[in-house]
Amino acid sequence: LFRHVVEFGSITRASNHLGIPQPAVTRAVRALEKEWGLQLLARTGRGIRVNENGRLVYDYARQLLRLTANLESTLQKRRQQEETTISIVVEAASRLFPSICTSFTQEYGDAKFRVLHQDAPQDRDPRDYPLRLYSSRERPARAGSLVLAEEEIKLAVQPDGPFGQQDHIALAQVSGMGFVSLFKTLGLRQITDYYCQLAGFEPNVIFETDNTSTVMRYVSSGHGVAFIPALTWPGETDDGIKVQLLSITDPPCRRFINLATDGGQGLNSYEKRFRDFLIGYFLQETGRDGQDSGG
Repeated sequence: LFRHVVEFGSITRASNHLGIPQPAVTRAVRALEKEWGLQLLARTGRGIRVNENGRLVYDYARQLLRLTANLESTLQKRRQQEETTISIVVEAASRLFPSICTSFTQEYGDAKFRVLHQDAPQDRDPRDYPLRLYSSRERPARAGSLVLAEEEIKLAVQPDGPFGQQDHIALAQVSGMGFVSLFKTLGLRQITDYYCQLAGFEPNVIFETDNTSTVMRYVSSGHGVAFIPALTWPGETDDGIKVQLLSITDPPCRRFINLATDGGQGLNSYEKRFRDFLIGYFLQETGRDGQDSGG
């Protein structure tokens, strides 16, 4: 208000511009003078003149208004950035995740991803990463989790090995062989250890890693066998790694790929879009997998 009084050089013109009664503008200026104990305007007949005190207040007011405008612009950009940022913990399907992100950004070019590629700590704040992609042996009972896919877990063997010409196997048949496996702390390893126990043995793990391609490489070179999720892990790669994937008939081995959303509470608009995109993506992938296995 005081800025307009200074710029118009008249309380009357300032009040007309602002649509505020002139007495209200006069009272506001006098309130400022009373608060700071200094005169800001020199009255000259019917007009006013800004004195040095008033000029100082005016200069600071302009700076404050400019800083406020910059702050509003910065906060608006920050809001837009947060609204388009997808924060997710990826504990399963990590091989597919880059292509999933690429497909999503083809539709939403301004999307940004904040991804944690590890098991979520127990004490994590869900607000930091409100989405979580994970696997489980059973359908999740917790509210706020939905099943994206039911995935068969197959056994990878060397094509030239003793089981290389088969297409299915009972798990007990490889109880005496060495296993190439993920670390025991990872979700898939816990699931496959359970199935080995169900088949009556504890797996003899001869090589542990956290890298899916390394697992495939070791099996391809004849160093043991490995559990391979059929949908989310590669069966073969471009650099000559070849394995034979066998369906495990006894016991049937599977896992569920799940998305925890905490009921959608706290998701921004892009996280909600990505949730829906993941549902559609896995529906398409499981449909394609069914067509491939059927033909």
